[in-house]
Amino acid sequence: MATYRKRNNKWQVRIQRRNNPPISKTFVYKEDAKVWARQQEREIDLGIEVANQDIALKTLLQRYQKEILPTKKHPQPDNYRINKILLHPIVSLKMRTIKSQHISSFRDQLIKELKSPNTIRLYLAILSHLFTIARTEWGFDNLNNPVLKIRRPRLPQSRDTRLSDDDIHRICQHSQSSLLPLLIHIALDTAMRVSEIVKLRVNDCDFKKRMITVRNTKNYHDRYIPMTNKVAKILQHQTRLQGERLFNITSHAVSVAFYRACKRAGIPNASFHTLRHEAVSRFFEKGLNPMEVATISGHQSMQVLKRYTHIQTTHLLGKMMR
Repeated sequence: MATYRKRNNKWQVRIQRRNNPPISKTFVYKEDAKVWARQQEREIDLGIEVANQDIALKTLLQRYQKEILPTKKHPQPDNYRINKILLHPIVSLKMRTIKSQHISSFRDQLIKELKSPNTIRLYLAILSHLFTIARTEWGFDNLNNPVLKIRRPRLPQSRDTRLSDDDIHRICQHSQSSLLPLLIHIALDTAMRVSEIVKLRVNDCDFKKRMITVRNTKNYHDRYIPMTNKVAKILQHQTRLQGERLFNITSHAVSVAFYRACKRAGIPNASFHTLRHEAVSRFFEKGLNPMEVATISGHQSMQVLKRYTHIQTTHLLGKMMR
């Protein structure tokens, strides 16, 4: 049976049944509390499971891992992070007892382990999403999200590494992979991610319209990129050599090959993803407007696009002196 009591000008309803965990919720109006209580009692009578407010974080994290992760586009990184969270003492706490100080303690532990600010934000994002899912979909109506109350580490300024044509030439010269120079030039002329390049297939390339179709992108939308003459020659060459898939190599292998080539060439602080930054910056220096650049790069936020843009001041000076 439901019981009601008025506290701080609000109505708290509590339902307690034998063999069921007690549940409660607070409302502004008593009529709303009665409606909610009748619904909960009906679900109990029908045998519908009521969320156990005393469940441990570990149990819900494992449920999240099983039910929510498979719906994500790239679940592997989050799966690794959840496994790490499961090793932390915080997972033994009951969901209703977890406070902001527990989350901040976990954050501080990651800082001590020298995790980057962005990595820490990704860990906190998993926990925050878990609390949201638990409250909105798993019946934990009274559950607050303590992750929203703590400070996130400040992200560093966007990298301003630029690669000159001479840098690109040196990297290609020091590459021990015959594919890497081709992939580098495609990245520079298209701003494609390495994962998008290595997944290219013959039917993604329309040589008559001079257009590349990037399918199943990070943002779940297909993207269309114009081919430059250089890119068209590379892709046509690969079409003749390869089968349906144009590049028989993995994203990880490309990243490793690029890192090693940069190390041999004496170029620090560069990764294959730096080429995407470089490409976006070069698009702006060619005179493309932000919407045109975003159409090619696939950025949906102008703020993120800004982080990818590092226009050289010498280029700006040249335009100012015209």
